[in-house]
Amino acid sequence: MVQNTRKNVFEGKKIVVGITGSIAAYKSLFLIRELVRKGAEVFPVLTPSATNFVTELATSNLSRNSTIVDMFDKSYQSKGAWHIDLVHQCDLMIIAPCSAATLGKIANGICDNALVTLAIALPRNVPLLIAPAMDTSMWENTATQRNAKTLLEQGAVIIPPAKGELSSGLYGEGRLPELPVLLDYIQTYLYLAEISTERKANLLKIKGKNILISAGPTQEKIDDVRFISNFSSGKMGYAIASSACSLGGNVTLVSGPSCLTIEHNLKLVKVVSSNEMLQALKDEFLENQIVIMSSAVADFTPKIKSSGKIKKEKSEELVLNLIKTPDILSELGRIKKNQVLVGFALEESSEGLFNAWKKLKQKNCDLIVLNYFDREQSGFAGDFNTITVLKFKSENEMNINYYEPMEKSLCAMAILEEIAELL
Repeated sequence: MVQNTRKNVFEGKKIVVGITGSIAAYKSLFLIRELVRKGAEVFPVLTPSATNFVTELATSNLSRNSTIVDMFDKSYQSKGAWHIDLVHQCDLMIIAPCSAATLGKIANGICDNALVTLAIALPRNVPLLIAPAMDTSMWENTATQRNAKTLLEQGAVIIPPAKGELSSGLYGEGRLPELPVLLDYIQTYLYLAEISTERKANLLKIKGKNILISAGPTQEKIDDVRFISNFSSGKMGYAIASSACSLGGNVTLVSGPSCLTIEHNLKLVKVVSSNEMLQALKDEFLENQIVIMSSAVADFTPKIKSSGKIKKEKSEELVLNLIKTPDILSELGRIKKNQVLVGFALEESSEGLFNAWKKLKQKNCDLIVLNYFDREQSGFAGDFNTITVLKFKSENEMNINYYEPMEKSLCAMAILEEIAELL
């Protein structure tokens, strides 16, 4: 079955960006700019204290819309109850950064400024994302935690604060997450808003699950300066990890060498060789309910690994004896108990489906994601992928879903949706 998925969930969306009085408010300017570049229409709303950190002129210019600060500014009153009009036409609202004061006001329905009034008036079917930003002691305060819990119970999405150096000079939890994290959450909840209620409920089963993901290539040492590897960038695995975090999953990412970074709150285990990756995955395997093997493990490794640097002056030829690396997916399939095990297959178009089917059966997988190295917008390194998902409907019946080319971040959502159906 061919699955149709939007290539850009931001395009044409109306997003309210709320900014409160926090030193992290400057980061919101980058968020507004990026949302506009992705095709969204942005409506900035500032609390009065936010204007001490960013200006109305800056947010208006970046968004190409008027900035709202004063609840009773006459220029907003052309449509009567302007706040009701705005929240009923927007697709999502995000407050980033959200101060402790604003968090408490929204949790307790204190509508004493334009931003809080909008958040309270937001229809329940419109996602409300809140990214708290404050010093660690303020975030950990009992009142703040109670307010965050109240908002979660009311259906808001709390984006966990990041750990790091704070403006106070202290180190701890409370930083506004970096731009990629905010965009991941926005994309995730725009995606959820577009799909049916049944599909949304299915995908949200990812929340709270322990998810183990492998990503990137492995490097097999020839000598101390050379290695055998492949062209994998790790982008697909990192995208799955980011999307799983945005859905509330507890993610462990085992990554081979990659230039990518990931800002989400997850456990990152870095490895180099196939043997290291196998050991790291086995160490984490039994603690996880979902295991996604999206890494591109080298198939062969030198039988003898030289120390130092092999000098080319010593010989006209260099002959390497290669042996197979461990079959990690087969080993995980052998030891799995109740986990959902997902494998990847990078294949040539002419034999792709057959080889992916064999891999699904022989390696005891529950689902295989097939992509092709000989097609455009598919495979290694690029930002897009073209995937086909194979899984068993029953013991003797297989389900095959074909997807059109999509950004890898949207491929990740589609893969997680397919996995959720097996939970």
